[in-house]
Amino acid sequence: MFDGAGEKKKLVEVQDLKMHFPILSGLLRRHIGDVKAVDGVSFDIYEGETLGLVGESGCGKTTCGRAILRLYEVTGGTVMVDGNDITNAAPEQLRKLRPNMQMVFQDPQASLNPRMTVAAIIGEPLTEHTQGTKKENFERVYELMDAVGLNREFANRYPHEFSGGQRQRIGIARALALNPKFIVCDEPIAALDVSIQAQVVNLLEDLQKKFGLTYLFISHDLSMVRHIADRVAVMYLGKIVELAPREALYADPLHPYTQALLSAVPEPDPSAEAGADRIILKGDVPSPANPPQGCNFCTRCPKVMEICTRIDPEFQEVAAGRSVACHLFTETINEFAKSVAAHEEVELTQQGET
Repeated sequence: MFDGAGEKKKLVEVQDLKMHFPILSGLLRRHIGDVKAVDGVSFDIYEGETLGLVGESGCGKTTCGRAILRLYEVTGGTVMVDGNDITNAAPEQLRKLRPNMQMVFQDPQASLNPRMTVAAIIGEPLTEHTQGTKKENFERVYELMDAVGLNREFANRYPHEFSGGQRQRIGIARALALNPKFIVCDEPIAALDVSIQAQVVNLLEDLQKKFGLTYLFISHDLSMVRHIADRVAVMYLGKIVELAPREALYADPLHPYTQALLSAVPEPDPSAEAGADRIILKGDVPSPANPPQGCNFCTRCPKVMEICTRIDPEFQEVAAGRSVACHLFTETINEFAKSVAAHEEVELTQQGET
């Protein structure tokens, strides 16, 4: 597992990433607004780390992952992967950068071509991006099948002949074909049976150790994220509301939304489950086409204040390695800064008098 950000270099740097989809209306297709699927997201991922990205359905997790890999043309912000600017790269340059960054998609059946054999699916990246011979490519395909636990005899079968877990292994093998440094795992276990989910997650962990991979692990399964992630980012309505090391976030969530999200995780211990304090959020998630003024969470927050309805809180560090976007902590930080400034002013005055 990842030992700590301080000893590693930043592999992925995301700054103020925005992904807005235009809303068009009428015969003339006039632009009348935007769906703000991702609205000003910033975070870093360090080499060898797994960053978990969690949040309820529709919060923009998948869009964020796809935008980072430039599968969408982003509206604003920058994404740096291994020192290369992805957002402004020309198509020819982007094609050369593709081998370094890959994606494992949510639905293994929809992401695999039903008319291609397993060998053709896994070998397609090799054909497109390398100059290897047919024999070399086949050897590489067999190596990848071994790595993800697929029998080599299955090479000439088609995706419909496999179970969901096996299809996801094919997708993982395809993602590994070009020896990438960074892989976006977009809810890779969501479409799988519970009995298979642990196998796929364990496979991802084993491959990370073997090949030195860096993951952005997108999921709504908080228990699984706790198992695999080193740090966790919590997303709500297109924005990151909290980012913290895994154990710190699960032990002491700071943002009211994170607290509500974690309170919904089932407890395996019946006695603990009976005494669990559930936080029930009222109302529905606002539309990303018309987010509320101020904090996006203000319409459902149990700790809402007057300032929350007017001013969007800044996403800032409140403790070592912990960042949160909430006025509850903005006020605390401001008061602390004022007290420090007042203390320093008193000391300077005393020094002047002596």
